[in-house]
Amino acid sequence: MKRLVGFALAAAFVAGTFVAVAPAESATLRIGAHRSMWGSFEIIADRMDYWKKEGLKYKVGHFKQGKLMRNAIIQNNLDTGTTGFSPFTTAISKGAKVTAIGVTANICAAINIIVPAKSKAKSLKDLKGSVFANKKGTSTDFAFQSYVVPAYGLKSSDFPLLSVRATERIAALLSGAAKAAMVGEPQGEIAREAGYIRYLENLCKYDNTSMMHVGNPQTIKKHPDLIYKYFRGWLKAHQLLKNDVKKYATIYTKALNEVGDKAKVSITLKAIKKLKTEVFITDRVKNYLNDMGDKQIKLGWIKSRPDFTKSPFIDDSILRRAAKDIGFN
Repeated sequence: MKRLVGFALAAAFVAGTFVAVAPAESATLRIGAHRSMWGSFEIIADRMDYWKKEGLKYKVGHFKQGKLMRNAIIQNNLDTGTTGFSPFTTAISKGAKVTAIGVTANICAAINIIVPAKSKAKSLKDLKGSVFANKKGTSTDFAFQSYVVPAYGLKSSDFPLLSVRATERIAALLSGAAKAAMVGEPQGEIAREAGYIRYLENLCKYDNTSMMHVGNPQTIKKHPDLIYKYFRGWLKAHQLLKNDVKKYATIYTKALNEVGDKAKVSITLKAIKKLKTEVFITDRVKNYLNDMGDKQIKLGWIKSRPDFTKSPFIDDSILRRAAKDIGFN
């Protein structure tokens, strides 16, 4: 129980960071949507009435960080959402109850190391000793410490961490609180087009960074039909991204403007094209989680890890059934 205290404390702050979602009653699915671009699938499924057409009764809450969705699921305040591979690995390794039910998307091209537009830095080497804005324990933090920094022959200690949520990092950069940051889309592309920041590089040559789709074990057991309907609608959003990316971007842009992101369709379209649909939990994914767990032990984040190739908390069978039934590939 002691090792779950951290999750309980973190979850206590969830209520102030997203639109409140009532407990699951009358078979209502509580869905989490990320404020970064990987939450666009939920936005599209909702606005295109994909879930409504599936007969799904649901409510959507918007989260500033994937770790918050993980915490909300652990505390039984959410039924499904998306989080990084790293927070998922940490949670399972510490005994928390949250189930991986699919992969949201490959996002390595949509995550960039950024600096202020007037910065003279040309590479990470030029930033040694600079405060770096990211969120401790996230997949981007993991990738930065485990792959990016070593590739330059540097150490994590060379970059003091300012641990802030994804939606707060550009502000940290512009205020001078940090000299560099790791930022996802579409916030990065919006700020770059406005002339505030400059990209140094993305994560693709270092890490096959992806987001994990996670579910509440209690909900999966009691209401697998809700998860099935959810995935049918969610996969249709992926299909729209593939078949009509401009329509996808137009719908998503409208949603962004409603929350004050001041996006243009042309900017959103550029960002959206960086998302790569990879939704199934393959053997490669499971082996990656094992390797991630080993590296987290070295980082001191966890003491031990399970074998993720055999974990009962990894099961994408409902997703695969929904994909087969709608002809998704």
